[in-house]
Amino acid sequence: MHHDGDGADKRAPMAPAPMKYAPDGSVAWGEMWDSFCALARDGGPPHRATLLEGDPAADPASDGYRFAAAEITRGVVAVSGLPVAPAAAGWLAIGCHSASMAHWLAEAIIEENVAARAEGATLLVPVGASFTLKSEIKNVITAVAKTTHYWREHLPPEVKQTLEWQARLADLRRRVTGWLGRGATIGGASLAIVC
Repeated sequence: MHHDGDGADKRAPMAPAPMKYAPDGSVAWGEMWDSFCALARDGGPPHRATLLEGDPAADPASDGYRFAAAEITRGVVAVSGLPVAPAAAGWLAIGCHSASMAHWLAEAIIEENVAARAEGATLLVPVGASFTLKSEIKNVITAVAKTTHYWREHLPPEVKQTLEWQARLADLRRRVTGWLGRGATIGGASLAIVC
């Protein structure tokens, strides 16, 4: 989809990349893309028109869920090199190098219209029993591929360092607020935080 000066809606979803297959018939996720358009958070087109969410009521033991989880796992590992593990129903957990990376990726993936959230250094992405290979499974893998590519290749080290310090300060604030909220005292005087 061409967007430079062609009058097209820059927020229209991006055109899908064609599927590529390995000789054994499996999807060659690591070979699917040779370039990416700009991230939606930077003014590029989002990957999807509507928000893709997982199904927290799904049965993780069902064949459809297990297939979707296995294929998303295989694809995410191929495109990002990051480890993936099952999480609560409707979610897969991707291990990131830092909490700031997980948070940045979650925000960027949401802008691509794929649900995501960060818990510490873990990025959570959706999975569901009704996810199909050429639609939802590909959507999740594409959003992870696109955002991890930008994290690795385009985000300057100074920005990553700033994000890491922000994450550390937020964690410190959370811990201090919790400590003070439990009735901390100094010299017999109660302390409270006013935010």
